[in-house]
Amino acid sequence: MVKISDIIKYLEYSFTDISTQSKWDFSGKQIYTGDREISKIALSLDAKEDVIEKAIQMGCELLITHHPIFFHESKGINVNKTADRKVIKAIQGGLDILSYHTNLDMADNGLNDYICELLNAEMDNGFLSIEGSKPLYKLSVFVPYDYKDEVFNAITLNGAGSIYGNYSACGFIAEGAGLFTPNSKADPFIGSADEPQIVDEVKIETVVLKEHLNKVIDAMIQAHPYEEPAYDIIELHNKIFYGFGRTATLNKEYSLAEFIKLIQDKLHINHVITNMKDVKPFSRFGVCTGSGASLWKDALNKGINVLLTGDLKYHDALDAFEAGVCIIDATHQATEEIYMNRLSEIIKKQFNIEVIVLKQEQQLICWGGNN
Repeated sequence: MVKISDIIKYLEYSFTDISTQSKWDFSGKQIYTGDREISKIALSLDAKEDVIEKAIQMGCELLITHHPIFFHESKGINVNKTADRKVIKAIQGGLDILSYHTNLDMADNGLNDYICELLNAEMDNGFLSIEGSKPLYKLSVFVPYDYKDEVFNAITLNGAGSIYGNYSACGFIAEGAGLFTPNSKADPFIGSADEPQIVDEVKIETVVLKEHLNKVIDAMIQAHPYEEPAYDIIELHNKIFYGFGRTATLNKEYSLAEFIKLIQDKLHINHVITNMKDVKPFSRFGVCTGSGASLWKDALNKGINVLLTGDLKYHDALDAFEAGVCIIDATHQATEEIYMNRLSEIIKKQFNIEVIVLKQEQQLICWGGNN
């Protein structure tokens, strides 16, 4: 059976890194009544009151949303307040709630990556806006030749060796000879006390993020056959950067009308808002799901004049227009809600558990149209 703690560990420290969330954000545990086994999970963009009710009716023990219920500290529970009423309903219905917001926006294989995939666009491995960086460490460990696979698998399964892009389980192995002499108090895996040893060994080198370091070291020591493994940990000057949005290249040049039609087809929407009637045919574009219209200057600095996002404001539209940047507002909801389907697939594959996606009504309606 799967426990809630298994889901939290995966979503906060493996699939995403919760420490990357924005300072104003509140990802993670929204309602957590304690660890327990679960058999059914619901996913939704928001923890709306009717979504909570439906998740409970369908027998779900956990609801995972993109947008948190709380963005500020609560000063009490009042049934007359919508947010508080949702908390009461969830607890009474035995439903815990987790939310992963800006850390999921910035994660590899996150929302922006998925939009690029849907549009058949290749990402340039560049962010529209760099938000921060994480320290990187090099781990070197010396292992008997016959145990190299066991130790390497142990450390990479616990977070080491990832370039945090398209490659994982990366490392380097060099063969050599290990020299040591056990004393009378030792319990050597190879050799005897007071007898010098020369052993065929390999040196395994890989990289580790700080948040995975202790876990990786513990896994390495558990898998290593030696009583006292020899290893080095060195902090590197190169770091892992993270940020909002992506830059990408389409598989061909599109006119603005063609690109908007592609967006409508892939996001299953009928209407978009844009600040331009037309632009020259293009292949490169920027994307920031949700509310990213303010990143148009970042797109321009990267030589991009088409930005796909949501929540377009008048002054952003005007300023971007005068600078020659076309902003396409495909709505906050449509650019993000579709990702719940992908996240559902990821969780099912990882945990072999039943997951359902609860969609919500369109919050922005084009009056007189068929939105």
